[in-house]
Amino acid sequence: MEPINEKARLGSARILARQLIKNCKIKEAPISLRTVIGHLQTTHDLGVYASANFTDRLSGILITVEDESGDTRRDEIHYNENHSWHRKRFSIAHEIGHLLFNSSCNDSNGATYDGKGVSETEANAFAAELLMPLAFLKKDFKSGVDVKTLAWKYIVSQEAMGRKLASSTTLLTR
Repeated sequence: MEPINEKARLGSARILARQLIKNCKIKEAPISLRTVIGHLQTTHDLGVYASANFTDRLSGILITVEDESGDTRRDEIHYNENHSWHRKRFSIAHEIGHLLFNSSCNDSNGATYDGKGVSETEANAFAAELLMPLAFLKKDFKSGVDVKTLAWKYIVSQEAMGRKLASSTTLLTR
């Protein structure tokens, strides 16, 4: 079996996020997940639900529900309503990544509960690009704002913004 080119898959995840932003006609931060979900509901039978019954370790989950005949499928994103708003946004974006890469929790293609595996890394790259698009960050970064200000503008945690900036430093200065 040929090894998976993880770098290529991460690039595909970022490209997919950028295409979704374009399709949603979003031109500036913060990214409206309501707009993204509304757009996805035109092509998917998708529901997004808060769950109070998750343990603290579980941020979100994507499940595919089929009717008894197997003819009708519905995708559902459930997120931990007890987490911070930043974490909820990242979890929803992450699960959208799974949806678009067809890697729900019903599948066995690398996802694990502890967040390891190719599909988890791919969904994290998708979520980071969806919520903090490089094209938008380039403009903001050039104006000299700090991590805290950027995190506030993009409605993400300072940790998530710091990671995004650290992983994109060479691209941001071009």
